[in-house]
Amino acid sequence: MRIQALAIAGVLFGFSPPLVAQVVDTAAALQQLQREVESGRIGPEEIRARIRAAGLSDEEVRSRLRQFGYPETLLDQYLTGGVAMGAPTLTPSQVEQVLRRLSVPAIGEIGIADSLLLPLDSLLADTAALALEEIGLPIFGKSLFERATTQFRPVTAGPVPPNYMLGPGDELVLILTGDVQEIYSLPVTREGFVVIPNVGRVSVNGMTLEGLRSALYTYLGQVYSGVLRGPEATTFFDVSISALRSNQIFVIGEVERPAAYELSSVATALDALYQAGGPADRGSFRNVQVRRGGRVVATLDVYEYLTQGVATGDIQLDQGDVVFVPVRGTRVEIDGNIARPGIYELREDEGLRALIEIAGGVEPEADVRRIQIDRILPIEQRGPGRQRSLFDVNIAELRDSEGEPVPLETGDEIYVFAVAEERRNTVTVRGHVWSPGVFEFEPGMTVSDLIDKAGGLRDDAYLGRAQIIRLNPLDLSQRVVAVSLAGGDGPELEEYDEVVVYSVAEFRDRRFVTIHGAVQEPGVYEYRDEMTLRDLVMMAGGLRDDAYVLEAEVARIVEVPDATGDLTDVRSVPLDSTYVIAESVRNGGGGSDGGGAAPAAAPDYELERYDNVFIRRRPGWELQRVVQLTGEIRFPGTYALQRKDERLVELVERAGGLTPEAHAAGIRFYRRQEVSFQGEDTLSRVNVDYLQALENKDSRYNLVLFDGDSIHIPEFVPTVRVDGAVLYPLSVMYEPRAGLDYYIASAGGYARDADKARTRVEYANGSVRTVGKFLVFSSKPKPQPGSRVFVPVRPETKGIDWAAVTAVVTGIATVYALLLK
Repeated sequence: MRIQALAIAGVLFGFSPPLVAQVVDTAAALQQLQREVESGRIGPEEIRARIRAAGLSDEEVRSRLRQFGYPETLLDQYLTGGVAMGAPTLTPSQVEQVLRRLSVPAIGEIGIADSLLLPLDSLLADTAALALEEIGLPIFGKSLFERATTQFRPVTAGPVPPNYMLGPGDELVLILTGDVQEIYSLPVTREGFVVIPNVGRVSVNGMTLEGLRSALYTYLGQVYSGVLRGPEATTFFDVSISALRSNQIFVIGEVERPAAYELSSVATALDALYQAGGPADRGSFRNVQVRRGGRVVATLDVYEYLTQGVATGDIQLDQGDVVFVPVRGTRVEIDGNIARPGIYELREDEGLRALIEIAGGVEPEADVRRIQIDRILPIEQRGPGRQRSLFDVNIAELRDSEGEPVPLETGDEIYVFAVAEERRNTVTVRGHVWSPGVFEFEPGMTVSDLIDKAGGLRDDAYLGRAQIIRLNPLDLSQRVVAVSLAGGDGPELEEYDEVVVYSVAEFRDRRFVTIHGAVQEPGVYEYRDEMTLRDLVMMAGGLRDDAYVLEAEVARIVEVPDATGDLTDVRSVPLDSTYVIAESVRNGGGGSDGGGAAPAAAPDYELERYDNVFIRRRPGWELQRVVQLTGEIRFPGTYALQRKDERLVELVERAGGLTPEAHAAGIRFYRRQEVSFQGEDTLSRVNVDYLQALENKDSRYNLVLFDGDSIHIPEFVPTVRVDGAVLYPLSVMYEPRAGLDYYIASAGGYARDADKARTRVEYANGSVRTVGKFLVFSSKPKPQPGSRVFVPVRPETKGIDWAAVTAVVTGIATVYALLLK
């Protein structure tokens, strides 16, 4: 039933089906293991493998053995470490008994529940978070019961309190070691006794475990002579509880799931409340009653458990006990700067002081002068337009335990305000001081005092004038008070004053020089006094290899325009080889004299601000122009052009000429061209007749080569491809004397939708020719080896829409008739 219910919950909440299947498979595997152990068909290795397959680690097996009252080393011979020293040797039936205690109940009651409820925990937590966003403040204590987990379930086996009284339904484990190796499972009957093999019936009802151990010395000693008190004993025994009896507990009232629950005999009122999902929204957390025999025997305050860790009313339940949750008492809300904002329930003797303590106290930023209570007035005090009322309370007075209590009513909404963000008693300094910021204002403080607190003025601070921005508290307007920093303490400051210290550089235009041309990093650079042309070249990374080192051009602004109207004064400045940084200097070596001194150089030219320098490019200097040759060329590769006017045939001959398999007429010539709207280069096909270029080197097809050209000579292809609107597109063997019609016919002829007039031949060298027609005369291009014949499809033409024509004619006739009238 448990598995079935959880599986249904998994479907409702979107659990993955393999999760339930995995748990069921694990339980089935352990049950099969028990059957095989009982029959004696498997040995220790098989048992060890099956325990691993069931998902139980060595520590988990030992932990469950301790939980059920067995020695933790009892099954070590079936675990990873092999046989444990001193562990009793078990028969197959005894192993089956132990595994039955470990597997089916553990998987059914713990493993399955935990494995399914872990994802359920996460899901319910997310659901609760979403719900809180919708309803506002949480009900304090509600979250304890909203998370489904097995951690709060009452124990069903294992250690019990020393005063625990045995009774019908409990199950004991008796282990004999020494001269006798036996394990007995002893259920307590309805009459309150257990039956021990070879010993007989022993009454245990109302006994504690310690009392039972003392009595067993007498009972067992009558059968086993080695059972003695003292060091002479040769047979030893131990008795523990492997399963606790269940009590039927009724949880009723304002709870989430009122019902009768089967709980272990050590369960408490809090355990029962948890099983029922806790108090409902209208249920009480402060007055949970435990009724036994028609009277209240304990009252549980859940708030004490949550805030103090004390549960004085959380007593152990007996058979037939009733846990009753009445309707809540006074419930109020508290929000704002409080440790735990939420909805709280108060007892009759509790007021605002107790509420703040339960909610964890106020935050440090809370305004201690004011808490506001928003109250719905009682019915007898209400009137037209008077339904609610506000009350302000001083928090400082609440801290006094002798102060007047502040009672609260159901529905009160309490808000704890925060202190204001504004700061008093401050002055500010910003600008060119070492530590600008906000400082404490002191009466009598001067501008000099504030600057000293800020670490003093920076070296570039402007002393001639600073500003005090002063706030008028009456209308919050601001005014500027000028002050000199050249000497004296300056005027006294007022609260909220802001002192602004400027820099000398702020009042000066940005000075710069510009360099363009053959330098490594052309651009705009900051101008500095006594800056020379050589300094600027170094700042720009030095000259490039293609720089013209004889002179540079410097354009200088004309400060006072003259009659010529020139905008700039352009000057030629001599350069020399010293402007080029030698490799030896770059690598840290010295000059020719070994002392690192530069050779005699042209005189330095001092620049002025806003100068524009242009370094010319050396005439005729450029990098190699390269052309790519591929295909049926004797020595294909990348070749550098020897001259600017080197032509196609000349380069191919330099590369060894064409191979015998080359198809010269199918040359593919590509040239790089810039696409202006994209700003990128692209390769475009150029149709070249290489055969004519060979015959006549002055032919226009013998192109002058450019940098980046790519030339590919394909292998001879003795076919012509026919595609498009033909019956059977295919490749046809080339016939020297055949024309276009021959290849069309070889492909089955034109299709029904073929556009014959636009048939074209695409030649291997990239040129395209289309069928031409003038009056009754037509010209058809002749396909060559490697070319492609393409017949396009005739575009669809729409027929005449006679309905539309009729409508137009009718409209015109109607208008004409109206005009005649």
